[in-house]
Amino acid sequence: MRERDAFPQALPGAPPPVASGALVRADTLALLFAQSFYAPLQSLAIGGILCWTLWGRVTPIKLLTWLGVLAAATVMRLALYLLYFRAKPKGQALLAWELPYVVTLMLSLLTWGFGVLWLMPPDDAAGQFAILFILVVVVCGSMAIYSAHRGVTLSAMVVMLAPSTVWLLFQPGHMALGLAVSATTLMLGALRSTKVLSDTMQSQLRLSYELKQANAIADRMARTDELTGIANRRSFMELGEQTTRLCQRQAKSLSALLIDADRFKEINDTHGHSAGDAVLQHLSALLVQQFRAADVCARIGGEEFAVLLADTDAAAATAVAEKLRQAVASTPVPWRGQTLQLTVSVGVATHSGNLDTLLHMADTAMYEAKASGRNRVVCHLDA
Repeated sequence: MRERDAFPQALPGAPPPVASGALVRADTLALLFAQSFYAPLQSLAIGGILCWTLWGRVTPIKLLTWLGVLAAATVMRLALYLLYFRAKPKGQALLAWELPYVVTLMLSLLTWGFGVLWLMPPDDAAGQFAILFILVVVVCGSMAIYSAHRGVTLSAMVVMLAPSTVWLLFQPGHMALGLAVSATTLMLGALRSTKVLSDTMQSQLRLSYELKQANAIADRMARTDELTGIANRRSFMELGEQTTRLCQRQAKSLSALLIDADRFKEINDTHGHSAGDAVLQHLSALLVQQFRAADVCARIGGEEFAVLLADTDAAAATAVAEKLRQAVASTPVPWRGQTLQLTVSVGVATHSGNLDTLLHMADTAMYEAKASGRNRVVCHLDA
């Protein structure tokens, strides 16, 4: 039995996608969730302090109604956080949580912005000062909590401060005007400071993705044969060790094929190195077609290729090798308007021990195939 998807792949797959606006947005959203988990509770606690401060200056029914609405918004936000942390979304899947986050946050912000305006006592300067002071405290806290996203930071500031600030501008007396001007100054200053912080953070996120992408590309290049595009010797040995250990743990058969292009030097000497390159690329393409994705297939040097077959006994491996030999012999290599005839010699071995022993046995069988006249398969059975 040869299971297709139970073993390591020959190559690690395509590198992750290039850094994009969507990925940066997703990472920013993850930061927002991480930074603002306790924000709803803090908001509710400060709301309670505000109601206590205004008790006796504003009717109890108003205060309790407002606090009840704030509590409902807090419960909605906390429910969203619990669902998010249970789901643990990754990558661009995070973006599905962006709209719920914004909607629940805006409900809380609107409760603060227009709710406290509803509570604002028109002829009580001390009460007005208390409300604006606590609003500024909440806004400053929000700027720190939501600093990962400039849009959210500015929205929190404007939605919470602007209604009361505009209301105070039209109230009589220099105290109300002073409070309004101070709040306006705070908002104008935040426009610049949040831009600098946001630009720096976004730049760092993009740089992080670009570095990950560059590292993935470099790692793939280090594990891929440049000419043929399949795995190189380093990748083969690393994946081969993993496959060997897995087969040992699961008590499954493990076979190896060593494949050598016959008379490759003659092709190079007669037609040039470009013809030799075409032969190697052609043979690599046939290997990819003939073997499973779970088989570890690589060019391990010169005109020599290796394939590791997990959960495959000697008889099955020999049959697969023979099928490959026939495919190579019956498929000429196209080159500059002509065709080059190619054959291969294949050594097959099955072994339950370590990878080096298995490859040595396959190598011995492959040289026996070449010594026996080439274009043939020889199997070396485990002793």
